[in-house]
Parts: sequence; C-alpha cells; structure tokens
Amino acid sequence: MQSGAPSRTAEYMALFRALESTRARKRRLVEDRAAIRFLRPRLRAVAWAARLAPVRLAIVAFIDRRWPGPRLSGVVRTRVIDDLIEAALGAGCTQLVLLGAGYDTRALRLAAAASAQVFEVDHPATQERKRRALGAAGGRSRYVPVDFERDALAPALVAAGLERGERSCVLWEGVFSYLTAEAIDGTLAALGELCARGSIVILTYVDRRVLEAPSADSRRWLAAVGDVDEPFLTGLDPAQAPAFFAARGLLVREDQSTTEAARRLGQRDAETIPPFYRLALLELGDAPAPAAQPKNSSAVS
Repeated sequence: MQSGAPSRTAEYMALFRALESTRARKRRLVEDRAAIRFLRPRLRAVAWAARLAPVRLAIVAFIDRRWPGPRLSGVVRTRVIDDLIEAALGAGCTQLVLLGAGYDTRALRLAAAASAQVFEVDHPATQERKRRALGAAGGRSRYVPVDFERDALAPALVAAGLERGERSCVLWEGVFSYLTAEAIDGTLAALGELCARGSIVILTYVDRRVLEAPSADSRRWLAAVGDVDEPFLTGLDPAQAPAFFAARGLLVREDQSTTEAARRLGQRDAETIPPFYRLALLELGDAPAPAAQPKNSSAVS
C-alpha cells in the first residue's frame, strides 16, 4: 500500500461485501450492512444502486468480466472464515485477534464475537479511517496500530491487553502474500510466543506457482493488486505448506482454494475463480524448529 494511505484492497473487499448484502436473503453468503461506510462516494453510490436487482447484476457482471475471480473469491472466503471463527470461539477460544483487519466487521457481525475480547491489528492509516467511519459502533474492539514490516507485534498486543497463554483465534486474512518472508516469520513467531497450544490461526495465501507462471485470468488479478500499489510479494506451494507451517509450530487442519470452497457452497460461478487463492486453518502446536523461509516472487503486472 502507499505509505500513509488506507488500503485500497481493503476498500474493494468492503465493496464486494456490500454488493453481496444486496442479494436476496436466502441466496447471499454474507450480510455486512456496515461495509458501505468504508467506501468513497463513487463506490458508495455503486453499492446503493445495487439494491435494485437488475443494476446489481450489471455491476457484478462488469466487475467479474474485467477482473475475473476477486469478487466471488472474497465473498466466499469471508463466509468460510466467519464459520471457522464462530466454531473456534464456540470451542473455547477467548480472544479474537484480527491481523491486518482492514475493514473487517466481524466484531459487529458475529454473535460469537460478543463473548471474546477482540483485538484489531493494522496499519495506522487504514485503522484511522476505519475508526472514523464506524464511530461509536467500533468501540467493541481494541485497536492495535502496527506496521508488520517495521513494528514488533507481541509487545503491541500485550500493551493493548492481550492475555498471554490464553487459547485464541487469530485471523490473518489478505495479508500474508503482501509481506516479505521476514515479516511473515516474525508474525508467526509472535503468535507462538503469545498464544496457548490449541489456539487457532486462520490465514490466506497465494499459490507461489501463480506468481511464477500466471494464467491469463490470474494475470489480470495480479495486475489489479499491483495497480493499487499492493502487489503480491510472497507465495507458498500448497504441497509444501504442511512442512512450512509445522516448522513454525503450526499444524495444518484444512487447506483449500477459494475455488474449492465456492463449489462446496454451491456457487454456480465457482470455476470463474482462478484456483491460486487459498485459505488455511491451522492449530498452534509444540514449539517449532528453525526452518527455511518461504520463497518470494514478484507479482506479474
């Protein structure tokens, strides 16, 4: 992201959730009435217009034709993550940590979040805009301004009131692939230091192979994130993911592409999602041994 500027990809994710919220109740995957608050006036007008079904269909068709995959992938991953968080909090996690929270509204939307202390960690510029947009409604969370490339995560969370050694649910959505390998390892090490064994970590990442040899549709997605100065930097081969995470004290419980998740959710357009964007459910286990870092690749724009 541009230095000192709020995240554009976070805003587009909010737009996708706002559009999904205008679908018929029985068909929508996500309902996020607060998402529209984070949109600049032009995009807010688009979201308002989408309340008319024919307009919504035209808007979605335009987005999906120009940038195949990101909209549906984003909505699907939101739904899957919602379900995973509710399951983790229902199973005894007492703290919910949203790393790179962006314009995430789960503290407001998820009933299970009411029983947990929520910490939202993000770049100060994005966080400041979010707090202004939500006003008093955003008071449910404790906000922790952190730049993952520069700041130490563990002391910032402890200073905000995170209890060491508690079973926690940590979400790291849409951030892993934008960071350097060093920042990724530093963040995972901090989670191992702070959270109890049995804690849950949910994260998204991109298949390293698409950064090295993208398809035509994938190239348009990669170009889109590059155009807003938020290119994918780091990928991970799914076949190597279990060993990579095990070396950092994390056990892979689930690992799926958003294409696969869309199929399971019965989305007819699932095959329009390039299958490189992945969602992993991890569990914190024993202390890790030293390991090699993930391979970095520059996104093709």
